[in-house]
Amino acid sequence: MPVPTFLNRLPFLHSLNAPSKRGPIVVASWDQVNVYFLVVKERKEGLVAVAWGTLDREAERPALSVLHQHLTAEKIAASRLILLLPRTDLEMTTVEIPPADASEVAALIRAEVEQLIGDGDHELVVDYRLLDGATPPIVTNAAASSGDTGQDSEADPTPEGEAKRSQTAAAFSLEQSEFTAWTDSVSQTGLQLTAFTSRQTAPLYQLRQQRVFRSSLSVLIVVYEGEVELSFFRGSRLASLRTFRAGSHEVAALTDQIQVEVQRSVSLMDFVSPGEMPEMLVLVRRPRDSASDGTTESVGNDAVQENFADHSLTLCESLNARPVILTMPVDAGSDLGSGLANVASPDPVLTAAATVFQEHHLAVDLVHPKVPPVPPNPLRRWAAIAALALGCLAIGSYLLLSDVDSLKTQVSEKRQELEEAERVAAKLQEKADETRMVQQWLGDQVDWLRELQRLSSRFPEGQLANVRRLSAAADGSTGVIDLSVQVNDPSQVAELENALREAKFSITSKRVSEQTNNEEYPWQFEARIAFPIAPIDERDEEVFVQSAVLATPDNTDPPDSSDPPEPATMAEPTATSAQSDPADDSKLTLSGVSL
Repeated sequence: MPVPTFLNRLPFLHSLNAPSKRGPIVVASWDQVNVYFLVVKERKEGLVAVAWGTLDREAERPALSVLHQHLTAEKIAASRLILLLPRTDLEMTTVEIPPADASEVAALIRAEVEQLIGDGDHELVVDYRLLDGATPPIVTNAAASSGDTGQDSEADPTPEGEAKRSQTAAAFSLEQSEFTAWTDSVSQTGLQLTAFTSRQTAPLYQLRQQRVFRSSLSVLIVVYEGEVELSFFRGSRLASLRTFRAGSHEVAALTDQIQVEVQRSVSLMDFVSPGEMPEMLVLVRRPRDSASDGTTESVGNDAVQENFADHSLTLCESLNARPVILTMPVDAGSDLGSGLANVASPDPVLTAAATVFQEHHLAVDLVHPKVPPVPPNPLRRWAAIAALALGCLAIGSYLLLSDVDSLKTQVSEKRQELEEAERVAAKLQEKADETRMVQQWLGDQVDWLRELQRLSSRFPEGQLANVRRLSAAADGSTGVIDLSVQVNDPSQVAELENALREAKFSITSKRVSEQTNNEEYPWQFEARIAFPIAPIDERDEEVFVQSAVLATPDNTDPPDSSDPPEPATMAEPTATSAQSDPADDSKLTLSGVSL
């Protein structure tokens, strides 16, 4: 399922471009004369070769058409295709970018390529391979201590601890219309385009993994019909890529041309010391062992294949170069070409490309090009902020509602406690009111018997005075007794007043008059006697008890001899006010009392 071009910048959609088919993979490449192919299958132990060969490329006929015709004729089943394009079909541009973070490299390289070759009217598909050996690295202590293991990824990210520096990259590009045309051509063959890469960069990762590049400066030479590819390495780091057309197929002429091109390329490298020459390595094929462990397939004349292998070995000797060989296990269960035991091995470039693809280390893949990170969407940022704010608001609201519910519960409990306290307080208030009324009633009470006893003890004997009327009342904190007294001699009035004052009574006499009609008590006067009423807490309760005991008829004990002489007895009262309620308890009226 292809992804629209404008969505290619979304990395999470790359999975939609992943092959939906499973099965054998065809790795194909070509030059001006031949089409090279390799069919591999995935096994638990790794990839195994099923079929391979070299096809003659007919003039004016597309290489994919030749490959499809052969796969159909030989009934070779495959579902996916990895295309390795030569420089004639894939544009390569060497660009230099300023120091930048790893996340900015893809955007800078794309901008440089569009500036150099883009016309602004066509969209480009761009992928790149960093030439990290083109500039001497500025290594910090952290990077120096780690050392160079030669196991870097094909992407060659800047080592951790290395300072930022200018970088050089080999950028591979196609117009979007051309890429779409390639995709359509592959679809017509019934295959699915899985990877679209550069033929020259395809085998480099596996060669680095095998530590092929041992010298400080090396050059890998791959010879095709009519062209030669040169890959320069500084140590194990790729420094430059070069391709040139071969003027002749003779070993001597080709050797001279290669040496000249190598010297020319080295002279343009600023990091090479004068007179320094690189170690030459030639990627060659070797004849299969005589003991075949599986089925092989070869297209074309066997003599041509043998001559090509001999030619490569001769070229190694002529260049004084070290041969480099890449092989792949062969599927023992295949029945294709079981009789061809001495056929050349699969093209090493195709073998390496298949292995690197399985390990997901393709340095260049225009199907899944490196793209700059998607810039953060401001809407997504604000949405995240809004979501965070809503989350905080929800949490705050939840906590607030929890606090409100807790407070409501506390208010309900306090209200119940208040109602209970109010009920108790009402009962206590009722008791307090009753207590206050009792205390008020008790406070208004006067021990009239005691006061009368004190009063009678100060009165003269009965034959000298006679109390005609007596009334008593309580006025706040003062008790008042009004008397109407008859005496036989006016001097008794003064004596009575002095006796009462000595007993702490206050007495006021008035209306002293003579009664001619009463021979026994000819003199009469009225007096008001006042005395303070003691508070309840200062009263002596024993007085009440004693008074009550004295008042009982059963108390017949004779009075103590120390008691004062009994005063004149009072006459039987002619009228006594009834005490029907507490309000009347403060008044006492006696009439006709004789002393």
